[in-house]
Amino acid sequence: ALDEAADPAALRALGDLLLARLHEVPRGAAEVVLTGFDGAPVRVELDPARAPQENAEAYYDRAGRAERAARRLPAELDQARRAAERLDELAERARSGALSATELEAALPPPAARDRTPADERLPYRRYRSRGGLEIRVGRGAADNDALTFHHARPNDVWLHARHAAGAHVVLRWDRDEPPPARDLEDAAVLAALHSRARTSGTVPVDWTRRKYVRKPRGARPGSVIPERVRTLFVEPDETRARALEDEAPEG
Repeated sequence: ALDEAADPAALRALGDLLLARLHEVPRGAAEVVLTGFDGAPVRVELDPARAPQENAEAYYDRAGRAERAARRLPAELDQARRAAERLDELAERARSGALSATELEAALPPPAARDRTPADERLPYRRYRSRGGLEIRVGRGAADNDALTFHHARPNDVWLHARHAAGAHVVLRWDRDEPPPARDLEDAAVLAALHSRARTSGTVPVDWTRRKYVRKPRGARPGSVIPERVRTLFVEPDETRARALEDEAPEG
């Protein structure tokens, strides 16, 4: 996350430029080229669903989050490195027979945490399996959507949601830099369409992006998020296809 964090100053500069050139920004545009303060052209990416001023505010919000991440993450990285070094040391001593039972017991989590099994925990999502064998997770409800998106998905996983319709958050497990295979992405989009209020439509637009580009505004209601860098698929809510994916899903 720290490596991928954008430059806060650059983000804030784009917000400043948008505010200074609001009358030049057309509504519904995905990008605009504006004359920068130094006279050079500047290409600015936009969210077509937002008004020009809201796009400027989004850049300021991203700048603030990038600054907070830059302050917070180095300490978390340092703490994680120290914990990893401690575990490496314990593992090496265990292999050599130098680790006492008392030390080992002290290093383990509390018994209640050790004894808990995945079956004891209610997952906030249902599992499916795409035709290409990728796991798809579908949120069970509004509060579960938040849990799925922010606690049960990796930053590079693909996040999907039916556009302009209440419904489930859907996560396609995919941790590579390149986009996922088209058929797996379409399978996940079909599930997003079916688990939304648009399920009776002939064709449903489904937005998708990486999970790391989904944020939750402060004070927003459960399940309400703002995705960025969105692309859109148009799919048919095919129940037969969804049942086939469910039949191939793993237990749990």
